[in-house]
Amino acid sequence: MPNNSLSFLWEYYVVCGVLPTRETVLISYERITFVKDLIGVQGKPQAEFICPGHPLLNAVIDLILERYRDLMKQGAVLIDKNDPNTDVRALFYLEHSIKDARTKASGEREVVSRRMQFVEMSEKGVAHTAGYAPYLDYEPINEEDRLLINNTLEADWLKTDLESAVVSYAVSELVPEHLKEVRKHKDEFILKAQVAVKDRLTKEITYWDHRAEELKAQEQAGKQPRMNWQKAQQRADELQRRLQKRMEELEQEKRLSPIPPNVIGGALIVPIGLLAKISGYEKPELKAARELLKDTARVELLAMETVMEAERKLGNEPKDVGNCYCY
Repeated sequence: MPNNSLSFLWEYYVVCGVLPTRETVLISYERITFVKDLIGVQGKPQAEFICPGHPLLNAVIDLILERYRDLMKQGAVLIDKNDPNTDVRALFYLEHSIKDARTKASGEREVVSRRMQFVEMSEKGVAHTAGYAPYLDYEPINEEDRLLINNTLEADWLKTDLESAVVSYAVSELVPEHLKEVRKHKDEFILKAQVAVKDRLTKEITYWDHRAEELKAQEQAGKQPRMNWQKAQQRADELQRRLQKRMEELEQEKRLSPIPPNVIGGALIVPIGLLAKISGYEKPELKAARELLKDTARVELLAMETVMEAERKLGNEPKDVGNCYCY
């Protein structure tokens, strides 16, 4: 509930029997905030900062998905007020994961990268990536506008197996790129880790091997060293096993394999231009969309030219893939 003196501070009580089953979630939080500057306020208890990755937020998201995930599959109708065109598009949300060869206690393989990806499909069956968060540019449709597009919602192309087509596109276009990015990052990290681990443990193994020989020589000479040579040799052998195990683990981390993408939701995207065409009058948003389209194209061209020139100066050979719908 909102705190009276500071509208961005709340007291939060977890509903018993719901969230307490989630690990690390407290029964109650005296103060929580979504604003970092309000974590510490004079005269108030320190607030818990709720942000992506926080156990409470993770638990709430998990609970919402658990109860309402089916609604995402049912889909929604959204308006693109920045699009003056009249072509309806189908937007799909896909989840894609990459695993390595390591296994968890449950027997499942370790997920090293999970990515939410968005693909739009046109009426002509042309698919393209829709960016990282396309939904931020769309708005829910109201009842009045929804009545205008009833016939559009019954179009034959929307009744075809669009999901399979989108998954096929993702498998051929998005999955390889995702795998390539993860492999590049992992290979660089693993190579450094292998060098560091081998260097450190090899030095320790060499030390204890040498120490074992010294202690053995002392014992054979009739001396009584504080550590017997078998103990030192045991330490060297243990380090050798650790080195072998760690190197095997790193090799397992290198063996990456993609999991088939899974469609978890979708939406029908209706451009403002179509609503204007059906209704017979031009909405104010349509004029703004046309102007925005002109400005966006001009700004994108200037930005692309600037970036490509900078890349050339670095010795790279940039390529314009705008026509390939690669974002």
